[in-house]
Amino acid sequence: MPPKKPGKKKKDVDWAADENFSKDRSMIYVEHTYECPIFQTKADECGSFFTQRIPERKFQLVKNRNGRQVPRDGAFEIAFSQNARTSEHLLWSGLEKGPPRRDKFPLEYEALVPDVNRILRKFYPDKAVGVADDEEEREDM
Repeated sequence: MPPKKPGKKKKDVDWAADENFSKDRSMIYVEHTYECPIFQTKADECGSFFTQRIPERKFQLVKNRNGRQVPRDGAFEIAFSQNARTSEHLLWSGLEKGPPRRDKFPLEYEALVPDVNRILRKFYPDKAVGVADDEEEREDM
């Protein structure tokens, strides 16, 4: 029997490097534990949600620093940055939540959209999407 071939290793991409960088690609960083498959599923759902909810932007989902980060037990945290060269902003932490396990995840990712738009406006005021002018005025009050 021939030896097993190792699985294809996903290439680790440095999104901040000049050849990969785009100021129009926002980063979604998710730290999730491996103790149950639902944590990985929820991380993928988060990336898909923002891609569909804000189609005008490009998003890159980075889970556990592309495998370089050992996640903390029970961790499910979502951070966002305007692009790969700007600071990260924590949007959600389920670290101290639960049990039950469902409390570790946001009920709706829609609840995170105002924070994402606030971050987008902070760096590029013209890049905030999905927010009507009257919504912006209410947020400022």
